[in-house]
Amino acid sequence: MVRFHFAGRMLTICFLLFPVSLFAQDGGLPGAVLNYGMSPRTTSMGKAFTGLADDAEAVYFNPAGLAQLYSHNIKSSYLELYGHQLGYLAYALPTRRFGNFGVNIIHLRSKGIDSRDINMNPFGSYYFAQSCILLSYAYPASNILCLGGNLKFFTSKIAQYGAIGIGGDAGIFLFPRQNYTLGVSVQNLLGPNLQHLENGETEEFPVTFRFGGAAKLYQGRAIIVADLTKNILEYSGVKPHLGFEFIPVYPILILRAGFDENTLNAGLGIRRFFGSMSTGIDYAVELHHKSNYLLPLRHKLGVFVEFGGFRTWVTATPREFSPAPGRKENVAWLDLHYTTKHEIERWQLLIKNQYGEVVRTYSGWDAPPLRLSWDGLDDVGRLVADGKYYYEIIIIDKGKERISFSDYLVKIVTLGPKGEIEFVPQE
Repeated sequence: MVRFHFAGRMLTICFLLFPVSLFAQDGGLPGAVLNYGMSPRTTSMGKAFTGLADDAEAVYFNPAGLAQLYSHNIKSSYLELYGHQLGYLAYALPTRRFGNFGVNIIHLRSKGIDSRDINMNPFGSYYFAQSCILLSYAYPASNILCLGGNLKFFTSKIAQYGAIGIGGDAGIFLFPRQNYTLGVSVQNLLGPNLQHLENGETEEFPVTFRFGGAAKLYQGRAIIVADLTKNILEYSGVKPHLGFEFIPVYPILILRAGFDENTLNAGLGIRRFFGSMSTGIDYAVELHHKSNYLLPLRHKLGVFVEFGGFRTWVTATPREFSPAPGRKENVAWLDLHYTTKHEIERWQLLIKNQYGEVVRTYSGWDAPPLRLSWDGLDDVGRLVADGKYYYEIIIIDKGKERISFSDYLVKIVTLGPKGEIEFVPQE
């Protein structure tokens, strides 16, 4: 039976890992697929996510960040990587009393690779694949501290040779409900180590430290994130990551940019809300500045869905009305929807004009009513101007958890040729 020569196999593995090295902070290391971002969102933000970690990809960067999630979150992406295919699927599950759970599935595969025997003669073709399943748990230890950990199962297969390893990560997330957050994670804290039975070689995944922070500005419409990564290998230095996210058209259009030591990144997202559910598409492009842009652009696409969980929103009936006396539809009925982890302590509903100015305020203690009405007047009893109006609802429960949401509410159109109200005499 003709077998691969060991040196030949090592050259083949190096060839296979070359595309991965373009992404990884120290390319070619065991487990390099675990060292760069999976989704278009984190890719376009320079793979800086440890101190933000506000969606299902927290499992990948910092499992403790899962504790701040309120809704079910699903993310999926796909990338053609110089002859390789990289697929990613993530899911996060929030619970009322038992913390939050998450799972990430990663699969990297390449096929049709030519092989040679000990005499360097062609010996057919084979495939290479790596897969990883990460199971995560996060718990809010206090109002400022969240703890989390991962259990991961890693498999690697090249031709007829394979290996399986089990490992674990740990993370800390600070100030989850504030505008400035910090995160620390230790990846590969408990391995895994992959032993290839055909040669007795063991691949040891290096312990990697990630430190990150995030600043949320303009009511969360602008986010700045930064990460520093360092593994325990002496020849590896500290790697910086910086990213930015901005929502110019809330909540529909999201713009992103970032960079790391290898690439300049940019991307965008399109989001659409449907009551308690939102869905959208993300896109990212990478320019490899470390190669003086000789390598071609890389494009990544992904989708995301958020639904259920703990959230709040408001619907208005009708969506357009005239606050005129004598008119049947001279008020807007506002239906309030909410699901919280604990009993509600206080709430506030703000109605804003197109410039973001608050025109009407509703607030109270305990649970809000299921229905309110708005007669088109501001807080001092004056009729507001024609135009579109938006809302922001904020609910704080007795566990000091804060959930909020903003969206379009209604449009006011008064009657008459010049927009004045037409008063209809009463019989």
